[in-house]
Amino acid sequence: MKNIFILISTILVGCSTQNSLEKEVINATFMDMVGTQYYKEPLPIPPYRPIHPDSISNEIEGDIELAIEFEGETYEPKDSLALAKERTLERNRLLKEYTSFDWDKYKKDSIEWYEQLNNIERDKRNIVLLVNDSLINPNLDYLDLTFRLTEVGFQTNIQLEESWRQLMIQLVESNFESKHLKFEEFTNIGEYQLQPMNFEPTEQDRVVAILTFSRIVFNENKTKACFYYKEYCGSDCGYGYMVFVERINGKWNLKAKSQLWIS
Repeated sequence: MKNIFILISTILVGCSTQNSLEKEVINATFMDMVGTQYYKEPLPIPPYRPIHPDSISNEIEGDIELAIEFEGETYEPKDSLALAKERTLERNRLLKEYTSFDWDKYKKDSIEWYEQLNNIERDKRNIVLLVNDSLINPNLDYLDLTFRLTEVGFQTNIQLEESWRQLMIQLVESNFESKHLKFEEFTNIGEYQLQPMNFEPTEQDRVVAILTFSRIVFNENKTKACFYYKEYCGSDCGYGYMVFVERINGKWNLKAKSQLWIS
């Protein structure tokens, strides 16, 4: 019975140490991941300018007459005469808009826009990051990492020595269970506010991104670590990184990060 108690205690201590180390690594490298680019107000929208029809002539003339199946229904392609008529009408509309456009106003608006770009101020709202409260299993099967995991591919893309490649392989092939992440205990978060995924912002809050971190693999003496990090910053904005961290003089430091995907 005593031996069983000792075994269980050892397992629990080991799990606790692992969880503590994972949180320590992410906290230490948090600002290396996110950066400070979200501090400033959103970039101003550039002034509108019309399109000259000749600049998109290839798109207009290059339509392919195919039946398109959408949600189970088939839409028959239009005949060539109907398509030619539509293209002519569209070209005339674009040409009219282009020739009647107020280009002097556009020039003035463009100068103002460039000035705004060079004078973007710090956003006075609360800059909020939504954080997944679980360290996930990376599950990167949807990415083809075959070449990147080879010696040549790893050196080409990441340029770290072999032990780091072995950590990446270990992470990619892992089958971790998700673990709760107490992100509210993070201290290295700059001027950001961290909130859970179900956070409901007010007018004083600006949610800029959603962050998710994977479980972390370590080398045997816990001086090197590797994890996966992804950040969604909009409907067509996102990144995924493989992150390599090294413990030097008792402090975790970013060694390298390699972008796996972008949208």
